[in-house]
Amino acid sequence: MLVKNWKKRMAHLLLATSLVLGISLPFNGNKVAAVEPLVPVQFLGINDFHGALDTASKDAAGNAIGGADYLSANLDLAAADFLTQNPSATADNSIRVQAGDMVGASPAVSGLLQDEPTMKALDTMQFKVGTLGNHEFDEGLPEYKRILDGVSTDKFGPIVESYPRVKSDMEIVAANVVDKGTTNVAEGFKPYTIQTVGGEKVGFIGIVTTEIPNLVLANHIKDYDFLDEAETVAKYAKILRDQGVNAIVVLSHVPALSDGNPNTGTGKDVNGEAANMIMKVNQLDPENSVDLVLAGHNHQYTNGVVGTTRIVQSYNNGKAFSNVTGEIDPATGDFVKTPDAKITYNSRSVTPDGAITAITKDAADRIADTINEPIGKTDNGTITRETNQSGAAIDAKESALGNLITDAQLEMAEKAGVKADFAMTNNGGIRADLVTDANNQITWGAAQAVQPFGNILQVVELDGATILEALNQQYLSDERYFLQISGLKYTFTDTDDLEHAYKVANVTTQNGEPLDLNKSYKVVINDFLYGGGDGFSAFTKGKLVSAIDPDTETFIQYIKDQTAQGKLITAKEEGRKTYKSADQLAQEAVKAIRDATHFDKLTDQDEFLTGSTLGGATLTVQKAGQALAERSVQAAPAVSSTADSSGAFKLAISSLKLAAGDELTVHVTDKAGNSAAFTVQVETAETEVQPEEPEASESDGELVTSTEAKPQEKPSSTTPAGNKGNKGVLPATGDSAGLASLAGIFLTSLAIYRLRKS
Repeated sequence: MLVKNWKKRMAHLLLATSLVLGISLPFNGNKVAAVEPLVPVQFLGINDFHGALDTASKDAAGNAIGGADYLSANLDLAAADFLTQNPSATADNSIRVQAGDMVGASPAVSGLLQDEPTMKALDTMQFKVGTLGNHEFDEGLPEYKRILDGVSTDKFGPIVESYPRVKSDMEIVAANVVDKGTTNVAEGFKPYTIQTVGGEKVGFIGIVTTEIPNLVLANHIKDYDFLDEAETVAKYAKILRDQGVNAIVVLSHVPALSDGNPNTGTGKDVNGEAANMIMKVNQLDPENSVDLVLAGHNHQYTNGVVGTTRIVQSYNNGKAFSNVTGEIDPATGDFVKTPDAKITYNSRSVTPDGAITAITKDAADRIADTINEPIGKTDNGTITRETNQSGAAIDAKESALGNLITDAQLEMAEKAGVKADFAMTNNGGIRADLVTDANNQITWGAAQAVQPFGNILQVVELDGATILEALNQQYLSDERYFLQISGLKYTFTDTDDLEHAYKVANVTTQNGEPLDLNKSYKVVINDFLYGGGDGFSAFTKGKLVSAIDPDTETFIQYIKDQTAQGKLITAKEEGRKTYKSADQLAQEAVKAIRDATHFDKLTDQDEFLTGSTLGGATLTVQKAGQALAERSVQAAPAVSSTADSSGAFKLAISSLKLAAGDELTVHVTDKAGNSAAFTVQVETAETEVQPEEPEASESDGELVTSTEAKPQEKPSSTTPAGNKGNKGVLPATGDSAGLASLAGIFLTSLAIYRLRKS
């Protein structure tokens, strides 16, 4: 690398010395050796093409991009522009390279023909050097090697068997993929190659992400070891330097990311594993001389510098390409400075390359019968990807088709042996309605058109807090990018933040349980989201635990499975995302508190107030008034506690010195800060009544008994007329003394009977 290369520094020193001497010494008629001019070079690169022969997309401004025939035309224009700016250069000064995932997860036009049309197109476009991506392992490296070598096969049916394949001239380098237990690069590929560009030697090292074991079926990688990326680069960079090759390019299927896009990027910042790789290489070997890294795998825009190494990446599916230029000093064989680069959209405003168009059309004609194969039936015609079909004032951004897709991903993950909690997909990955014919039939082609990109579905572990962060990131872009979800529901509401209008208010699982911010959940997302695509950086915090088939294949197979079970395909908006105003949420929260809160009976002898409410709610208790009118009591301080996860609570209230008749005011506050007030009455403690021996009294000579002591009445100041001063006179009620005696005996007997029973 430039400043790291002592040979280059020494050559420049000698050159400067000779120039000085040449100027100061008198002319002696001898010829001075001419200084060789710098050699301009160009690297045109792509990554993650995924067989996107006819895949159209849009750039950040909404302009049409994509398609292999347009890519070929734009590469030719970029090469021509380079030659115009460098009159001394020829076509040999420009080379085309790729950073993996040229095949696999491909749309039908390529995938149904084992991606052989893609290899033919890349060969026609004259791509010279490439590396492996994880998708080259999808059906095993031997199958990918067969495609490269143009060998015929009868394993995939007549349409593949009869395809007019070609042997690729592209050289594949894969330094860190070795046969298990050896240092031999897998399948006979080379660790590096040396190409002559503009007459100068340039070394190319191939590297694939060591994340592959989490991305590929175990059976397809069981025979290989995947070596540390940085250590492998450092090793082969030294081997190249020892051969006098100082201009070094790493073709790496390793993730990277920069801010912005081709129109707004600064060309300075770069993050991700590719950046980490180069930082480690610089530590391992400060003289490594790596000038350029082409990154890949996470389908992002990248253009920046780490140390003195340029790192680039140009999205995926032929949306853009990397145009890297620099100058090599023949005296050192190295770049005079870090190469420049720009990421250029694959615009469809140019005239497409007719040769590539013909390859694509031929492939489309060959698969037409498969595309038109019926695979299922809906219950009511086309299922739309459009949101807010009810015409609500605020669009919740939920679609029937989005629900169907994410439900399918959850079910198919479970079928693959992965029990996931949620599934989420970016709405931009849903490219078309699920269109049906007049009989509501779904064809293979119609299902494939819904999700044509074939993004690998990753299963990642995310805690609840990170899931909430991801959901809120929908509103940071004014919902230009938003998610379709399965397995959870949420409510969103207004904010006071001018930067984004809404925020998530609460999230629950499908069965109504609140999302636990500290709990780890398994979430199915595509590799685009896992790489932070569409601004969902929260997903990059996930831990990859598994992978299932690409989203295209998953969706098609789900429809086939439902049809095999005799089911119609049905989907609708279900309120998985719901808007509510702040007032609505507050009212609902208070009602929820009131509905959930119950107090056990409280007496003046109790030391604790117990009951149940919402899990995790906070309760604050304070005496509300005075117990008795004749007793003045000072207000006691409040006591508080928090309910457990089930909602049970127990508050120590001895300090309140409660008496019968007191009232308590209890404030219950949920986790979101919503509060409701309750009044609890303090009752008299029940005491056990001990029976007393019956007391005898004399009334007109008769024995009278009582089971309880009655308060003695005060003599009346008046007595009934005719009874004044006469003792033993019958009461005014007219009861006779004999009847009273009988009643007394009866009551006494009854009391004794009850006593014995107890």
